[in-house]
Amino acid sequence: MTLSLVLALSPATVTEIPKNFLITERDARRHLNPHEADEQGYEISDKLTKPLELNPCWHRHAVDRDRVAARTITRWTSAPSGSSEQLVIYNSPRAARAALTRLRAEVKRCARKGDPSVPQLRIRWRTSKARAGDEATGMGYQTWQDGSVNQTITGIAARRGSALMIYTTDEGAYDPGRLTKDARKMAAKVCKLPGVC
Repeated sequence: MTLSLVLALSPATVTEIPKNFLITERDARRHLNPHEADEQGYEISDKLTKPLELNPCWHRHAVDRDRVAARTITRWTSAPSGSSEQLVIYNSPRAARAALTRLRAEVKRCARKGDPSVPQLRIRWRTSKARAGDEATGMGYQTWQDGSVNQTITGIAARRGSALMIYTTDEGAYDPGRLTKDARKMAAKVCKLPGVC
């Protein structure tokens, strides 16, 4: 069998995520007038080395392997509040499953690990059941200071084929269910990318 025939028969794989593919991306790329820019902003990153947005052990760089494409969008407002959307494509469903399994294990291992830059804060991570894609987990944390809750971060991590999608928000009480809609929408959308599902 010739090399050209082997390549023709091999399934296509993703090498980059199309522009405006993520749910929040069109808003993130919209030009803000000066007044809006004082009130809110976005950051878009395609770095493969960016850690997962749910990061219980405070890794400075990605620790999962076999990424082929990634996009992370973070949003801040002057409220102050923030949210994020992240899509990571791996070279196989097995690699994506391993990344989600590792993330679940890290929640247990680092459930009460504090932020080294803010030692006075106590941090407690938790997980909960979620349904989206092939498998999903709700997770997040609360920060405590002087016996009171300081901040609550809610997130959901879902896998579909070789894609891992993460949504987070720091608004409201811990409730991953409210992020399930976006995770399910993206879980269906990633199947349009070659070789993901």
